Amino acid sequence: MSKMAKYASIIWAEPTNDDVQARNGAVDALKLDLSKLTTRQAIEAASTIAQGFGGAELSDLLAPKAEKAISDRSAAFVLKGSEQQAVICLAVAALALVQDPVKSADGWTAADALAASLWSALTFQNQLEHAKMEELRKDVIEACRSRVHAVAKAARLRQDVPDVGTLTIAESDVGGSRANAAYRKATAPVIKALKENQDLDREELDFLWWVLSEYSELLSGPLTGAKPLCRAIASGLEGATLLRRLPGDGFRHAVLRTVEPTDLVSLAALLTALAAERTTLAKHHEGTWPVTLPAVFPLIATLASGDAASACEIELDARDWGARALLEASIIAMEGRQAGAA
Repeated sequence: MSKMAKYASIIWAEPTNDDVQARNGAVDALKLDLSKLTTRQAIEAASTIAQGFGGAELSDLLAPKAEKAISDRSAAFVLKGSEQQAVICLAVAALALVQDPVKSADGWTAADALAASLWSALTFQNQLEHAKMEELRKDVIEACRSRVHAVAKAARLRQDVPDVGTLTIAESDVGGSRANAAYRKATAPVIKALKENQDLDREELDFLWWVLSEYSELLSGPLTGAKPLCRAIASGLEGATLLRRLPGDGFRHAVLRTVEPTDLVSLAALLTALAAERTTLAKHHEGTWPVTLPAVFPLIATLASGDAASACEIELDARDWGARALLEASIIAMEGRQAGAA
């Protein structure tokens, strides 16, 4: 199936079969490149791709990959002056990658990180004037949203605990290590399943205790005592720290259970409404790596800097700001656990 057929008219008014086939090959190569990124690099790649929709230059991470993937199949291609082609190919490659079946048990592969980060970044952009580019942006958003929902569900399925395998000791093995090695091999699947199930049980217990307590460590007081906008963002930021997988719909509803709808406000107006509370909400993120990626973390980066001068004009109510806080903070939490496990 052609990945570029739907989007080739963004590049050429009348694309030929050769044009489309060449870009399909570039998209396949870029999809493979994206799949090999670390999760942190995938988050950075999402930032670059999202900003590329607005005309920003590609980062040093993606520019050479895009130029090579396209020029290997179209010798006349030069990146300078044709950056939009590269952005389109990268976006379609990302679309293809996040549409692949979910396979990881822990829910945090390069594809998962790319999906969550692109969803965060692209949904906080103004609509594009170019109709076909806007269609591509919306297609990527929908695919990323679908993957995050699928990952949140699949990664929380409890594993069946298998029976202990047969102890087999090869005659060629020497010394007292034979029995220990055989025992570890026989019990490893059992222990792995028990540990992963325990991890999910712990997540549910910690999260439910927090929900029932209605107390915020971040605000040093009850959530119900805070103003709606502050309560929504604090709930999203804090709820994410208790999750060990990306949040599904049920977790989002629980996080926002006490937040009522409000008038729509922009990010700049949100800062004004929060006033001194902004510092409290941002205290764990000031000077951290996410604030260097405001395309992916627009809310958290703005809370940390206190500057919304260049922010998108999109307006949200308190519940949607809380949902955004949950998504952004969940990406950070997942990446933090990945780094801690390394």
